[in-house]
Amino acid sequence: MSPPNAYERKKDPEGVRAAIIDAAMAMLAEKGPARLTIDGVASAAGVTKGGLFHHFPTKGALIDGVLDDMTAYAAASIDAEMADDPEPHGRFTRAYLNGVFVKHCIRESVSSHALCLSMIADPTLQDRWASWVEGQVHRHAATDDNTACRIVRLAADGIWLSTMRSPAGGADVSADVRDALIAMTRASP
Repeated sequence: MSPPNAYERKKDPEGVRAAIIDAAMAMLAEKGPARLTIDGVASAAGVTKGGLFHHFPTKGALIDGVLDDMTAYAAASIDAEMADDPEPHGRFTRAYLNGVFVKHCIRESVSSHALCLSMIADPTLQDRWASWVEGQVHRHAATDDNTACRIVRLAADGIWLSTMRSPAGGADVSADVRDALIAMTRASP
């Protein structure tokens, strides 16, 4: 029995949007932003080009959607880490180190690394990510705007970048290095 066509299938706009984002992330990871195609994403997501354009009217809007999804994941990861941290001073920076880099970018799949590399190579994506991070830092300035926390965030960025050299994913971030960085976030400003 063949799958139902678009007229017979139950409408699930959020599911369709998620499938499109997943397909775009996979293609970005495999080919990079310059070789992302609407046809390829629509085919991989199992939707028509019209269905894709309903959710994302341009290729740029699709890439924005992918980055929005990535930043929403990062924000949720940071918020979850912060919720478990009773100490306000440096809380955001610890969550940034643990939630985004140690748990997500370093420990995730090779395709996640490829997607992160695409982000590094594309100036528009770099600017969007940097703007998001700056917004988060500004949001948490009361607890994390000090030299030690800035150093830890820069170290986290360096750790993240060092993982990009390894196709297997994962820098050798020993527990003592992580512990030293965490201790820096707890130091008095």
